This record gives sequence, structure tokens and C-alpha cells, in this order.
Amino acid sequence: MTAFRPNAEIAPRRRRGLQLAWRVLGYALLGAVLAVAFLGYLRPQMVVGWDALMAWCGF
Repeated sequence: MTAFRPNAEIAPRRRRGLQLAWRVLGYALLGAVLAVAFLGYLRPQMVVGWDALMAWCGF
């Protein structure tokens, strides 16, 4: 016989909610970084350091 646990039904919902919250936060941060990079790229002083970028990628 199993004991009644009222939190057993709430835990998966909470976990799903936290996963969704982290995913939304991650996408928002990614969008913010990409927006800043895009705006920086529009500046005439922006020079892409391709050698540094290649080094970051491991090439």
C-alpha cells in the first residue's frame, strides 16, 4: 500500500516550470548577447579579429 503524498503530484509540475523558466532565461540572455553583438557590428569602429575568433573555436 502506498502512502498518500500530496507533493508527489506537484513536484513534476514544479520541475517542468523550472525547466521552462531556465530555458526562457537562456534564450533571453542569448538574444541580449546577439543583439549587443549585432549593434556593435554596425559601428564603423568595429573590426573583427578573425585570428582571435579562430583561436576561440580551436582552429
